[in-house]
Amino acid sequence: MRLVPLILAAGLLAAPVAAVAQTVRYDVNAQVRQICGAYNTEGQVVAVDFGALANILPAQFVQRSAGDITYRCNVPAGFTRTVASQNSGWLTLGGQATTSANRRIRFTMQHQGADGFGYAQLTAPRVRTLVDAPNSRRYLNGQTAIIRFRAYGVRGPATTAGPTATTVFAGNYRDTVTLTITAN
Repeated sequence: MRLVPLILAAGLLAAPVAAVAQTVRYDVNAQVRQICGAYNTEGQVVAVDFGALANILPAQFVQRSAGDITYRCNVPAGFTRTVASQNSGWLTLGGQATTSANRRIRFTMQHQGADGFGYAQLTAPRVRTLVDAPNSRRYLNGQTAIIRFRAYGVRGPATTAGPTATTVFAGNYRDTVTLTITAN
């Protein structure tokens, strides 16, 4: 009867043994740097010269294009665009802040294109948040707009005595308009 335990023992040795699983995991990652800004082919500073305004009536204007601007942003939450004038939409004598009517010339700006605005005096900053809609790649691929400015004339009323006057003092008038993009 000793034969049965030997046969059982041999059967246990021949039975398949369950395999132990071994797992290898790979954590794969990459980084993409943030690109979010406004770009102009002329550079970061664009000169807009209206020339002489002394012979232009106050109800008329001189229009100048400031070229294209392209917005690119790869931030999913989009960006905030702020357009501001240093002197609240006025070209001022020597660029100095003033409320004196005889030391400032009104100008307006147009941002033509998607998410733009019509001609407006920048009396206060224009702030707008812009985000690509789902499945849109508008800002991811780059959205282009055209920037234009208008400065209004300063010729005074006609007189019979002497040359026509102006409504402002002589000199160089200027302002700085800043367009800032901030990633959200």
